[in-house]
Amino acid sequence: MKMAGKGSHNILNIRGIINDAKCFHTVRELRWSDRVGCAHRGSDTVVKHGRDETRSERQRYHCRNCNRYFDDLTGTIFEGRHEPLSIWILCLYFMGLNLSNSRIAYELDPDT
Repeated sequence: MKMAGKGSHNILNIRGIINDAKCFHTVRELRWSDRVGCAHRGSDTVVKHGRDETRSERQRYHCRNCNRYFDDLTGTIFEGRHEPLSIWILCLYFMGLNLSNSRIAYELDPDT
């Protein structure tokens, strides 16, 4: 199957609009509308605990109730994934557009 030319790559140039910082901000807003809750026990006695060393957009937290640490993605489908969050969000977006797996792979490939 032949893919469209480079001029049509990145539908609406969406990769230029979406970045990890915006994705993490949106995840935080959707997950915790007013107050951050512990990802393990649901307690609201949570304090910020710096940023992740590998992904500076990812906020870390410490629950003073259960004494456990977690981040923005703990307990979500994105937890433990090594690709940037923006890639996963784009993949879900393209799936919603009902694109084929090969087209999604093409759109997400940084080398094309």
